[in-house]
Amino acid sequence: MEGTHRLSRQTARWSRYAQVTVHVAAAAGPAVRVVAEVSGGRGASFGIAVGAGCAEAERFREEARDGARYALMRLPEEARGVLVSVVEIVTAPADTGPGDVKFAAAHAVWRALGREPDRWPWTGEDGDPVFPS
Repeated sequence: MEGTHRLSRQTARWSRYAQVTVHVAAAAGPAVRVVAEVSGGRGASFGIAVGAGCAEAERFREEARDGARYALMRLPEEARGVLVSVVEIVTAPADTGPGDVKFAAAHAVWRALGREPDRWPWTGEDGDPVFPS
């Protein structure tokens, strides 16, 4: 199963952008792996590969991992037996801020599984993602 989510929000002060695609498959327990390279720019035609050693790219991969884990832990126990593979991360150099990739990854997982959490994360007035406990 596959799920994609794009966070694209404009506020009076900021633009926020991130897109994440995941594949999910049955597994013995919850697991997450990030196999995606990080692309900069809105869409592949404008994207540029960010080097594997780039600290920014590694931060985005970690956010994707955190977002997928966040999504799985907010589902009922019986729905957590999946391997989530993050296969695409698209960012915008000036518009992707802290938490944006995590937000998109969590929503992509829920979309792929066709499940909903008890409490959805949201974006505040300033566009920053908010993750309820």
